[in-house]
Amino acid sequence: MEIHLSVALPQGVRRVPVAPGDTLARALFRAGFFIGAPLCAGLGRCGRCRVRYLADPPQPLPAELRRLGREAVDAGWRLACLRPATGGERLEVADPGPSPAYDRVDFATTAAPGGELGLAVDCGTTGLAWRILDREDGRAVAEGRGVNPQLGAGGDVVSRLAFALTPGGGEYLRGLLLDVLEARAAKAGPRLTGLCVAGNPAMVSILCDKPLAGLARAPYGLAWAGGETVALGRGLPPAYIPPLLGPFVGADLSAGLTALLRRSPAYPFLLADLGTNAEMVLALAPDRFLAASAPLGPALEGVGLSHGALAGPGVAVSFDLTPAGVAPVFFDGQDAPGAARGIAGPGYLRLAALLREQGVLDADGRFAQNAAPTPLGERLRRLVGREEGEAFFPVAGCRFSASDVEELLKVKAACNMAVAALLRAAGLATAALDAVYLAGAFGARVSAEALETLGFFPPGLASRIRVAGNLSLEGAALFLRAPEARDAAEALPAATTIVPLVPDASAASDAGDSFISRMVFAYVP
Repeated sequence: MEIHLSVALPQGVRRVPVAPGDTLARALFRAGFFIGAPLCAGLGRCGRCRVRYLADPPQPLPAELRRLGREAVDAGWRLACLRPATGGERLEVADPGPSPAYDRVDFATTAAPGGELGLAVDCGTTGLAWRILDREDGRAVAEGRGVNPQLGAGGDVVSRLAFALTPGGGEYLRGLLLDVLEARAAKAGPRLTGLCVAGNPAMVSILCDKPLAGLARAPYGLAWAGGETVALGRGLPPAYIPPLLGPFVGADLSAGLTALLRRSPAYPFLLADLGTNAEMVLALAPDRFLAASAPLGPALEGVGLSHGALAGPGVAVSFDLTPAGVAPVFFDGQDAPGAARGIAGPGYLRLAALLREQGVLDADGRFAQNAAPTPLGERLRRLVGREEGEAFFPVAGCRFSASDVEELLKVKAACNMAVAALLRAAGLATAALDAVYLAGAFGARVSAEALETLGFFPPGLASRIRVAGNLSLEGAALFLRAPEARDAAEALPAATTIVPLVPDASAASDAGDSFISRMVFAYVP
C-alpha cells in the first residue's frame, strides 16, 4: 500500500508519495521540490531543506538547533534531510531560494544568419556551463552558466548515484538534465546540428542511461567508456560524449586535457579540476599520462558549509586582511554593503588561510587557545565565539564554524592524497613540475597562495599555478568544430594509467590512515 505525506501549499494540500528508505528531502525532491537547490546531501548543514511540521514535530536534533536556532525549532521547523519519511507527516516547505544563475553572459539573444550551430555543455555535479557556437569558425553565439538541476538529490556524486539507483531515480534525474538541454537548444533554433556533453562519469552515464552500479559500489569500474555519439531523444541532435579515462576520471577531464594540449604546454605538468571530485592528470610526455581522482564532496562549491553559497551577487568569493580585520571581496568586485549573502568555496579557503597565517587556526584545524603571534592576529582570535557548543569565527555577517573547518580539512586531505599519489607514482619531485593548471570555475577564483598555505599542493608551487579556465567546455566546443580533435581525445585512454591513492589499493586501512594523516593544514608527501 502506498504511503504519503501532505504538503500545505497556497493552492491547497498536496499529497506526496513516500518510497521505502526515503528521507523527507528525497521524497520532496522526487515530487518536484528543491529542483536546482544546492542541498548538502544529508549533512544537516545548509539549512535549505527546512520544513515545518504542522502537527506533532519530532524532538529536535543537535544539528537542527545549531542550524535553525531555538526559535525556529520551537515553531516546528526541522531539516528534511535528517528526517526519515514515515508517511502521514503534515508539512510546510520553506522556499530554498532561487536556483543561482551566475557567470551568465549572452552574446546574442538569437543567432546571426549563417551556417550550422553546435551546443557544447560542461555538466558538473554542481554547475552546468554551456556555449552555442558557430561550427565553422568557433565563434560563441551565446553562453552561460547555472546549476545542475539535479542538485536537490544531493551535492556530491555518491548521493546522486544513490538516488539514481532507486526505482525511477535515474530516469527522473535524466529528465531534469534533458529539460535544461532542450531549453538551451531552443536558443539555437533549427540550425543546431551538433551537441557535445562533457562531464564526470556519473553525470554523463545518468544522462545517457548507462549502467551505474560500477560507479556506485566497490570494486569500481566503468561499464561504459564514452568516446561515442549517443541519441538522447527529445529532438536533440545526437550527443558526442568524450572518452572516460577511469571510474572517476571523466569526459570533462579528457575534453579539458585535449584542449590544454593544443596550447603546447611544457612537460611535465599537472592538470587539476577541483570540484565535488578532484580529477587530476599528471602529463609526463605527449603519450604518457597518469590520472587520479579523490572524492572531495561539495564544500569547494560552497555547498554544505554553514553559510556556503555558489558564487553570485552578494557572495564573498575571497577575503583581504586589513588593519581593521578581515574584509570580504564580493563576486565580480561589486560593492555589497552589510552582510554577505554567503561565502563561496574559494572564499572559505582564503579565509581559512588568513586565519592560519595569523595564528587563529592551528595546523590541526582547531581555533587557537594560545595567544596569536601578532597584535592583529590576537584581535582576530578574540573574535572567536561559541554557540550550542561549537566555536566559530564571525565575518561579514556570516560564521566560519569549527564544523566548516573540519569539512575543509577533509577536502584538503583528499586533494593532498591525489597529488602525492601522482608524484609518487611518477617518481617526480615537486621542483620538476613546469606548471599546475587549475581548470573550472573554482580554479578561476581560488587563491593559489591559499591552496599552498593550507597544504592542498606542495610548498613552492603557488608561483607555478595557472588559471586555465573552463577547459572542459573549451574541449566540448572544440569537438564540435574540429572532428580531428575527437581522434586525439579517443587516444588518451590507452596512454593513461589510473593511479590508486595508496600503493596497495586493497588495503582499506592504509587508505584510511593515509587520509587521517593528511587532516592537517600542511602538505603531507
